[in-house]
Amino acid sequence: MKIILYLLLLINAQIIFADDLSFKEIQPGIYVHQGEHLDVDHGYHGDICNIGFIIGDQSVAVIDTGGSLKIGRQLLKAIREKTSLPISYVINTHVHLDHIYGNAAFISENPIFVGHSELPKAMLLRKEFYEITNQNFLNIPPEESIQIPPSLLISVNKPQEIDLGNRKLRLEAFPSAHTNNDLIVVDINTKTAWLADLMFTERTPSMDGDIHGWINALEKIEKSNYEVIIPGHGTPPTNNNKAIGKIKSYLELLRNEIRQAIDDGMDLQDALDTIARSEKNKWELFDVQNARNINMVYPIMEWE
Repeated sequence: MKIILYLLLLINAQIIFADDLSFKEIQPGIYVHQGEHLDVDHGYHGDICNIGFIIGDQSVAVIDTGGSLKIGRQLLKAIREKTSLPISYVINTHVHLDHIYGNAAFISENPIFVGHSELPKAMLLRKEFYEITNQNFLNIPPEESIQIPPSLLISVNKPQEIDLGNRKLRLEAFPSAHTNNDLIVVDINTKTAWLADLMFTERTPSMDGDIHGWINALEKIEKSNYEVIIPGHGTPPTNNNKAIGKIKSYLELLRNEIRQAIDDGMDLQDALDTIARSEKNKWELFDVQNARNINMVYPIMEWE
C-alpha cells in the first residue's frame, strides 16, 4: 500500500512538473520560454512559440502568452515565482494563434493589452478558424477560445515607449512582413530586441504576409546592431548577424526562385517540388512549411 501511495505521489509530482514552463533569464530581468518545434497540423498543443516577460523596478511586461488559457496560466505562475510586481502590459507581437490565446489568463491582473494597429482586425478575421483549430487540437470549445484584442495600438512608423520603472521598452510596428501586424519589443538599456516571428532559428520560417516586406524588415533589423535578439521560434542566437543572414538568405532564395519559375512558365505543382530545395537540410519542418510558403507567395508574385 505504501508503495502504491508513493507511486501515486511520484506520478502527481511529475504531472505538476510537466505543467510548469521552463524559463531562461537571457538578460537581467528578461525571461524567455522556448516553445517546441511542432507543426500546427501535427501534434499541436499550444506551446510552440517563444513567450516571456520583462521585469522593471515598478511593473512587468508580458510578451506573447502562448496558444491557450492553460499556457497563459503557466506563464502567469512563472512570473509570480519571480516577482509580485503588477503586470502592467501584455504585448502581442502578431495575430498567430500560438501567440495570443493565453491572454485571458491575465484579465484579473488588469494590464493594458498592446499590439499592432492592424491586430484587432486580423484577430477578428481569423477568429472562427482559430476556434475550430483550438477545438480540434486542444479540445477547447469555441466559447473558451477567448480573444482579447489590444487597446494600446502601435502604428507603422510611429514607435511608442512604455516604462516599467527604470526600464523603457520601445514598441515598433512594421509594414506587412511575416504578417501584416508584426510588432517588435526593444529593451532600450540592454539593446535586447524581441523580434518574434520576424526571426526564426532552426525552424523553417512561415510566410503569412509580404515576402518583400519581410526581407526589408530583416535588413532594417540587421542595421540596428542589437546586442541580443529573441526569435519567435527557436533558440536566441549567439551570432546575430549569422542568424539574420540565414533567414534572409532563405527568403531571398524563395523569392528569386519563384520569380524565375514564373518567368519560365513553371506551374505551381512543379514549383512545390523544386523551389528552395537547397535549403532543406538547414531547417526543421522544412518540407511542410516550404510548400506552404510557395503556395502563399507564388500566386501573389504572378500578379507583380
